[in-house]
This record gives sequence, structure tokens and C-alpha cells, in this order.
Amino acid sequence: ADSWFREGGANGLAQAEAEYKEFILFYPTLEEAPEAQEKVCMIHYRQMEKPDRDPNNTLRAEQECRQLMVQFPNSKFAPQTEQRLRNIQEALAEAEMAAGDFYHHKGSFSAASNRLHGLVGQYPLYGRADEALWKEGDSYEHMGARYRPRAVEAYVQLVRDYPLSEYVDAAKKKLLAMEMPVPEADPAAVARMKFEA
Repeated sequence: ADSWFREGGANGLAQAEAEYKEFILFYPTLEEAPEAQEKVCMIHYRQMEKPDRDPNNTLRAEQECRQLMVQFPNSKFAPQTEQRLRNIQEALAEAEMAAGDFYHHKGSFSAASNRLHGLVGQYPLYGRADEALWKEGDSYEHMGARYRPRAVEAYVQLVRDYPLSEYVDAAKKKLLAMEMPVPEADPAAVARMKFEA
């Protein structure tokens, strides 16, 4: 498997993946098993495309990295795989954000709100999640009074979960204009955002 992995190329990597998977299947308790799973993760991680391209390898990389975290959570490969998983999810979220951005800019607010709502729900640690919530709330506002509660929900989540965002003051103003209570920032969210900054 290592030979095929070093050879590279589409054929070599496919062969390496098959060999690594077979090794894990037959010897799951050996200390080399987590390394084999990490190599499978790396095969797809290296083949990832840009966010606006085909997401197949990105989705496979996410799946294989998650498998390592679930099957071998205490291995020495877990910390670096956790960071890779974060990078993978950032790329997947960026693709959703691009689509939501496009629809929002085009004025197709129903499509934009669907994309952006799903994005924040699935990838809450995404680097532009606060912007996605802002645009989601704005999209719901454009859709009329019937969707006002959803706009409020997006602005409340923005203020509460992303308190250091550049969009927080604007979201608070929107909530006050709608005569809705402005929530307090979540202390854990403040600590997380300070740590990430």
C-alpha cells in the first residue's frame, strides 16, 4: 500500500486505498491501522478541488477523516486529522456560501435563505458563518412579513453565537427596529472567537 501511495497518480492512489482498506479490515487492532486510515484520508485530501469545483473528493476526504476520528480517536494521527477535517469542512462550507451569495445578490431570496440556513446549521465553525447568518436574515426580511420570525431567529443567533462579528451591531439595530429583545452574547462563543482570532 505504501508503495502504491508513493507512486501516486490516479491508478496508484486507487490501488493504495484498496490495500489500506484491506489492511484495516483484516488487522484493525494493529498499531499501523490508524496510520493506514490516515493515509486513506490523505489520498482524498490531496485530491480535493477548489470549493467551486466537483466536491466528490472533498466529501470522501471528510468521510475518511471522520472514520479515523471515530475508529481511532486516541491515535497520534487524531489531532492533525481533526485540523484537516476542519479545513475540509471550510471548503465545503465555502461552496455553499458561494451559492447562497449568488442567490442573495441575484435577488432570489428563497434559494439564498435555504442555502445559508443549511450552511450555518451544518458548519457552525465556518469562518464566514456570521456573514451567512446576516445574509440569511436579510433574505428572510425581503421575503415579507410571513418570514419575519425566521429573520429574527437568524439575527438572534448572530448576536448570541458570533458576538465579535462585524455584523453584530447591524443585527442588533435590526432586532430593535423589529421591536424584538436583543439577546446577551454567549460567554463560550466570546471565548471561542477570541481564541480563534
